[in-house]
Amino acid sequence: MRRLVSVIMPVWNEADSIEAAVCSVLGQDWPRDDLEVCVVDGGSTDGTRDILARLARQDPRLRLLENPRRIIPVGLNLGLRAARGELLARLDGHGIWPPGYLRECVARLDREPGLVMVGGAWDCVGEGWLGAAVARAVASPWGVGNARYRTVSTSDPVQTVDSVPFWVTRRETFEQVGLFHEGFPCHEDYEFNYRLRQAGGRVILLPGVRAQYRVRSTLGRLARQYLRYGHWKGRFLTMAPGSLQPRHAVPPLWMAANVGLGGAALMDGTWVPVAAAWGLLYAAWLGLATIKLTRPPRPGGWDRRSGLVLPLVLFMIHACWGSGVWSGLVRGPVRGRPPRGLGRPEEKPPLRQTAGEPGAPTAVG
Repeated sequence: MRRLVSVIMPVWNEADSIEAAVCSVLGQDWPRDDLEVCVVDGGSTDGTRDILARLARQDPRLRLLENPRRIIPVGLNLGLRAARGELLARLDGHGIWPPGYLRECVARLDREPGLVMVGGAWDCVGEGWLGAAVARAVASPWGVGNARYRTVSTSDPVQTVDSVPFWVTRRETFEQVGLFHEGFPCHEDYEFNYRLRQAGGRVILLPGVRAQYRVRSTLGRLARQYLRYGHWKGRFLTMAPGSLQPRHAVPPLWMAANVGLGGAALMDGTWVPVAAAWGLLYAAWLGLATIKLTRPPRPGGWDRRSGLVLPLVLFMIHACWGSGVWSGLVRGPVRGRPPRGLGRPEEKPPLRQTAGEPGAPTAVG
């Protein structure tokens, strides 16, 4: 049975990676006329729009949409509403699918009844020696706990998880659960998957199916990313405290201990040895983590500088995530509700009608 797959790609300023990402979808091992790519651009200013316009002229399966609010879940919902497919999938502008990604995810989806999302694991990559260190940290339990889509190996079994980032699912999933909550500019995938699981659905990770994910390759961008991740996790926890897992709690508790012991040491000198011992314990933990993550030497841009900066990268992930969670807990719940279900595909232009033609979505560029 032939079925159309619509791949939704929310993007903004991805000029360095967008062509490879889009081409990885258009090159899938899937019937050519049963695939469309809905790229939703948030007003890119770095040349992304020009690249997308060129690719759309070359391949009519690429449809370009505008996201003037520049918010990821808004872009996802715009893409979902425009999608024609019975099967829906997501890829971001800094990801790359191998040729068989869709085929393998859909094959698993066909074996699973009911509300199900299926996705592969990440192979994290970074640019240069600093990017190599970041990639290693964010793909390790030392950096991100038991986030399975980041840490599983290809030989691990298929497993039920909390969330997968580059998912494939049936249209009915959004009809029953609703769309993405537009009050979450970050953490929207976890919030949606929590609602899916509350509705009795399952999220399935295929460790043997791998997508490439390009990590942040500067310390500033990494810090902002994990502050944002932590903040919106904290706000979500005020709405769904039952979703808390140990990996979510450890960094904010560690930060609270740092602040508490540091403050106590400043106010009362008798606490200085305790605070010093706490700091030395964490330093020893960082040293052990660094040894584990650098032996044997890593290929692909890994050199001595990567190993030297790795403790700082791990510290920044923990500190920024932990601080962000506390800021989110203080800020409190997100207002509003997710948009209602997606509904059936409307009468839309034929698949080979490109963006910008009469009746087609507004084109980018």
